[in-house]
Amino acid sequence: MSAMVEEEVPEYRLYNNEQGAARISGGEKVVRASTLGRLARTGKVTHTRVGRKVLWTDAQLRAAVAYLATQTRAKPIKKASPPPEPPRPRRGEIVPLVAKPGRRYSNP
Repeated sequence: MSAMVEEEVPEYRLYNNEQGAARISGGEKVVRASTLGRLARTGKVTHTRVGRKVLWTDAQLRAAVAYLATQTRAKPIKKASPPPEPPRPRRGEIVPLVAKPGRRYSNP
């Protein structure tokens, strides 16, 4: 009989988003599980998918941390405020009558 030669196969431990966030954070809330999910969903960093599940190796978690460390937070863009509306007349107040041309007969 031939002797079976055992090859050295590296073990890859896979973590889901919650386990990966706990592994990165080490007890503190540094990275949320939702952040890892967002990075995987948008394709910003490499990750492993098994069906619908998103899984992370140690090397992929390191890449995610490196990506998050290099990102600068942009200031939110302030929307232009709409022009103020004229005050509405109160009940019982006399309002001047203004004629508005209709769509049908506006230009003869």
